[in-house]
Amino acid sequence: MGDVRGPSPSIAWLHHVETDHDPRLAPWRANVGGPVALDAASATAPPTGAPVLALGWNVWIGRGRLAELIRTLRDSGLPQLGLGPGTPLVALVQEATRTDDSVPARSNGATGRELFRRSRLGEDVVETARALGLNLRYVPSMRNGPHRSDRGNAILSTLPILDAQAFELPFVFQRRVILAATLRAPGGGPLRVVSAHLDPRGLTGRDWLGVAGRARQAERIVTALGLDHGGPTSPLLLGADLNLARGWREPAWRRLAEAGFRHGVPHRSPAWRHTYHRAPRLVLDYLLIRDPARAVVGAEIRRLDEHPRDRGPYVFRSDHHPLAARLELDGSPPRETGGET
Repeated sequence: MGDVRGPSPSIAWLHHVETDHDPRLAPWRANVGGPVALDAASATAPPTGAPVLALGWNVWIGRGRLAELIRTLRDSGLPQLGLGPGTPLVALVQEATRTDDSVPARSNGATGRELFRRSRLGEDVVETARALGLNLRYVPSMRNGPHRSDRGNAILSTLPILDAQAFELPFVFQRRVILAATLRAPGGGPLRVVSAHLDPRGLTGRDWLGVAGRARQAERIVTALGLDHGGPTSPLLLGADLNLARGWREPAWRRLAEAGFRHGVPHRSPAWRHTYHRAPRLVLDYLLIRDPARAVVGAEIRRLDEHPRDRGPYVFRSDHHPLAARLELDGSPPRETGGET
């Protein structure tokens, strides 16, 4: 199954004329494996009103220690957000990797710009989900190199995944496939989540930084999710590497704001100066909330640092910091005051 648009019982494909008929995307589609849907979490429902711990992270082609971080969060919680062990968790992951026989045996050359030898490939997100007993949806965007592995966006959760959709973004620099899902939140209501990754630059001299391309990609996210003209009222959490080199000045950011994303990173005066850990240090990673019905009664976000002074070449072996959020949905108990901030 070398086309992510092939049949999947748990991930629906959202078609679009611009991407469906773009000949530049055809070799990229043919060079990756199929989507993955895995339901391995316990069916035990979290108590009504329980807060949700959300994690957003670009794991740098599987290098980030995702399994270790999730295991720590589940076993110990996140005291700085007032969250204890066993808090319902959802992870929105970019550049997750997967290796299996659905990836074509031979590469046609359409691969990501950063290639890996087989011996250096990082965690397999499917193996991580199985080992930790998590529900998983994964869609590949591009192949990693000559070996049978690909990378893309993933959603891992202890909460039930009710449905999922995938769709391509307009081609700018590399193929990008966005993944959205509906979770059953504590109390039974829906929580929409999206894992997204925009292009870091363009292919032409007129848009070398990719600003115009990211604007088109942000527009596709808004329209594919049906966020124009009011749109769905369910709360929606977007975890994304938006690659906004020019920050809030970019049209892509303005388009997401126009669509109703109001909370989350970045704040106008964030407590941190970057989420991309290498030079140039920029805020590229975001956890954003769209909540027209005001079902989210509290949201608090922290950047996770491996070193208290943010030292070292990498963060949990990735070149991006993870972001973590405490989401309090309608009916959640308020966070207790005091303690670490």
